[in-house]
Amino acid sequence: MNNNTLINIGPYQGELAPDFTGADDLIQQLQTLKHIIQQPIANRLSSGSDYVIRLPIALQGNPLDVTIKVFKRQNRFKDWYDQHHGSKAQRSYKAACVLQEKGIGTPAPIAWLDRWGNGRLLESYYLCLFEPGISLRDALSDIYYNQRDNAPLMELLHLVAPAIRKMHDAGFMHGDMGNQNILLPRSTTGEWLQPQFIDLNRARYQDTPLSYRQRAFDLARIALPGAYLKIFKTIYNHHEDFPHKFDQLEQKARQRFWGHRRSGKWRHPIRHWKSKRLPQTKPIYPAIPDIWLWDEKSAQPMIVPGRQEKHTYRNWRYMLSMLWQGFVAGPGIYLRYQRLLTKSYQQPVAMQGRIGVALHPHPDYIATELELLEQLGNPPVLIRFCHHETPQDWQRSIDLVKQLRTKGVEVMLAILQDRRALLEPESWKALLTLVIENLGDQVVYIEITHATNRLKWGVWSSDEYAQLMAPALELQKRFPQIRLAGPACIDFEYLPVIAALNTQPKEQPLAALSHLLYVDRRGAPENKQGQYSTLEKSALLKAVGQWSDRCADKVIVSEVNWPVKHTGIWSPIGCPYETPKWRREQPGETDEDYANYMLRYLAITLCSGHVDQVFWWRLSAHGYGLVDDLNHFVPRPAFHALAHFLKLVGQATFRKKWHTDDNTYLLEFATGNHRIVMGWTVKDTSPLPQELTSTKAVNVYGKPQSIDYLSPSPHYFVFEQSSGG
Repeated sequence: MNNNTLINIGPYQGELAPDFTGADDLIQQLQTLKHIIQQPIANRLSSGSDYVIRLPIALQGNPLDVTIKVFKRQNRFKDWYDQHHGSKAQRSYKAACVLQEKGIGTPAPIAWLDRWGNGRLLESYYLCLFEPGISLRDALSDIYYNQRDNAPLMELLHLVAPAIRKMHDAGFMHGDMGNQNILLPRSTTGEWLQPQFIDLNRARYQDTPLSYRQRAFDLARIALPGAYLKIFKTIYNHHEDFPHKFDQLEQKARQRFWGHRRSGKWRHPIRHWKSKRLPQTKPIYPAIPDIWLWDEKSAQPMIVPGRQEKHTYRNWRYMLSMLWQGFVAGPGIYLRYQRLLTKSYQQPVAMQGRIGVALHPHPDYIATELELLEQLGNPPVLIRFCHHETPQDWQRSIDLVKQLRTKGVEVMLAILQDRRALLEPESWKALLTLVIENLGDQVVYIEITHATNRLKWGVWSSDEYAQLMAPALELQKRFPQIRLAGPACIDFEYLPVIAALNTQPKEQPLAALSHLLYVDRRGAPENKQGQYSTLEKSALLKAVGQWSDRCADKVIVSEVNWPVKHTGIWSPIGCPYETPKWRREQPGETDEDYANYMLRYLAITLCSGHVDQVFWWRLSAHGYGLVDDLNHFVPRPAFHALAHFLKLVGQATFRKKWHTDDNTYLLEFATGNHRIVMGWTVKDTSPLPQELTSTKAVNVYGKPQSIDYLSPSPHYFVFEQSSGG
């Protein structure tokens, strides 16, 4: 700072911003600043030795809302340093002026004032306009504890990351850019405004953009869970992949900074001991395992911890126990699996009631979905009750179930946990009680818990799964007619299924083994994961059910779908943020492939005899549903394909699978005096068997077609009388 700009204000030396240099009434009040900040009208906003005060000061007869940063007394060495480099107040003022000049958000600076005596800094103040808002730290805390929603967090990332990038590109390094030093003001309508950077006394600035190392130093202080930190960094980098060298520097800087923070109890043991004796307050943020965030677009919680955080908090005792239980159960399950595999497609299967869909009990959906359900012939329905929802949501779902039952629609329920269900077990018990007391005698099955083998669903061990099951089992003693299903694990991961089943009391076995059997990452349902396609996965799941004495061997796939291509963050694999890789590759399936894969999945799982019932998730959803709810509920091709499938074979009985090569599927159904053959090939085309050449075919939507080859899109061949095969 050029000393020629310094002015004396009473006992202080400092500088006034140009907009206030002629404000005599302001200058007069600043002369007694030490006494003014001790008056009752001064509102202390923070604690600590360096603290912040909000104070109304008169300016030309009008009150001016001012923030004053009061800096503590320092040791001699720091005073000597400040004499040569400027005090914290002076550095804060200068840095704020630089940000203002560059059009970067910071509260408008008013003045800095120091009082020196005998080479010691006795008083030091930085003054700026008061900017109403909350810090990023407090906004995140509110999201984690109260909102528990992905959307407001993503909104903050899209707001803050570009603001930091702009600051760094302008050559400004904050130096202490923790979450608490990013202020977030709102407009009068509640929208976020430009972030304001505060606490600037450690700032450094230059005429050129910051280097990777300087940027890494700043970014390392941003506190976010690992998965969201990765998104934050990508947004910071203009939504492109974070450069490898930059990423390495940021990770090293982060390890140094947070490692230094964690070592405080060893570096300052007395201070740590004193803090432990103080009354315990709620942590600023929940522990990583307790952060649970819902994403309404994809109807699932989001992955919160990064890979390293997962390893840090993972229950390794549970992991080893799960492996051991799988090792013990393996031989018995495998023998059953081999027997089941040889019996695939060997038994008749009555198709009635085998295929259901999940509805969304939301006011904007119910009427439309009920109409769509009728177009499907009112198949069985699955309704979810989510612990994170409100009592009003639960009551609406109860009313919907009762409405469906008056129409004669079979209903299965699924009750989904969040992390708070474990932290507040009484609220989880209350939800179970509400649902079972009101609907226990009106539904076929009640599935308890959901995807407990995925950490994002808030469960970290089979012990926690057992904790969630306990109140349901207690209620079953009061209502013995209810049939519980579970453990509703997800994907081709059966070790967690075994571990969960082993926690089930033998005297209260589950009435059905329910599972969320996705195969979408493999593309077509016939594609193999190792040696397991959908057929083998279904047979192995059935074998688990037959092996366990804690459940019946009835297998229900209570959730499955394929993500739809080009649906962005509404896709279950694209949420909550489209990475550069996803934008390049556009994962998911086209509408036509979605329809074909769905029919083939249903035919394989049900006609093989390994799965008893499949519920499609969900009737209406932009990213994965049969109907596009963002496009005026327009049915997708898969909806029409399912409607025709149910009309044609929904009341039929599967009879046999014709002998074909491994890539060709011909499944025969019987209904009344008709025989129906459903055929497709995994390859591009396959010659049509001689027995089918004289029979007209209809496509998946029921339209007649003349074909010479089978294709990946199933066709139906209807015979008035029996046909060889």
